[in-house]
Amino acid sequence: MAGRSLVASVAGIKRAKQALSRRSLTQKALSQEIGFAWATVNNFFNRKPIYRTNFEEICKFLHIDWQDIVASSEGLWLQLQSLGSPSQKMGLVLVTEETLGWSWQIPSHYEKSVHIGSHIRFEMALETPGYLLLLQKDTLGKLSCFCPSCFAPKPKLDTGHTILPQEGSPLTSFPIEGAPGTEEILAIITQEEPNLSWLPQGNDAPLELTESHLMQLLEFVYEKENCRILYTEYNIIA
Repeated sequence: MAGRSLVASVAGIKRAKQALSRRSLTQKALSQEIGFAWATVNNFFNRKPIYRTNFEEICKFLHIDWQDIVASSEGLWLQLQSLGSPSQKMGLVLVTEETLGWSWQIPSHYEKSVHIGSHIRFEMALETPGYLLLLQKDTLGKLSCFCPSCFAPKPKLDTGHTILPQEGSPLTSFPIEGAPGTEEILAIITQEEPNLSWLPQGNDAPLELTESHLMQLLEFVYEKENCRILYTEYNIIA
């Protein structure tokens, strides 16, 4: 992971607490022993991002290899999800041949299972205006940013219903492909435009997210008090 900050996994924190206990130290005593601010040590044990050098130093003091306890992409995704809440106000809408164009009606429900080969749109209702970051975890665990991207070149949205792909995108709907399983959607809504340099632009394909991208997202969420995180999931069936 090449980012400037790191966060520990759930299992990693369990190991760190066990190492702390073996040395008969409290977290405050640890901060005094290594000369770190209490907030830094507290953030480490509460799985909040801290600077890589501090993370490594705490692990070194506890005789733990930092690479053994750092959160993976899956762990970072779960950490982001844990900061949000499930939502019934967003989901998949099945698109039939008659509605493959840009005509649109607000659906009465969202699909929880869709067949491979189907065409769908993603719809959500925003209670307040803001900037939307829409992330997907597919059935194979691949993580992608769909908004912003060429399918959502206008991430600043007004209150009300919004649809992906947005009008004018290369597609009018998304074909369901890949392997059967569960897919997850994570929506991050902010009042300020995200200052993440790697975010796709309006003409870019969806970006496959790395651990570094997720770590920066986690830092961003912790720094911005007005972020809202929502998530939902659905099944892909053969």
